[in-house]
Amino acid sequence: MKSGLREIIGKTITDVIVARNNHRDPANQVFLVFDDGTFFEFWGAQFNCNGGVWQGGVAEAEYYVGRCEAQVIARYPGARDG
Repeated sequence: MKSGLREIIGKTITDVIVARNNHRDPANQVFLVFDDGTFFEFWGAQFNCNGGVWQGGVAEAEYYVGRCEAQVIARYPGARDG
């Protein structure tokens, strides 16, 4: 995964745009639009989201990753983490 993810920490999401392209790659795209006039894109052939926002923080998210038999490959801590 590219390191551009670290650039979205602390930004405020104002809109989410979901796109699908049946003619060429990337087949699926999700754009996070921020209040500072920037946006970030997630894309791929297979891309799914869960049904809602879950309660919990970093520890709960990392626990869930392990419970799904996956592993965390990167974490970009926010300013609150020091």
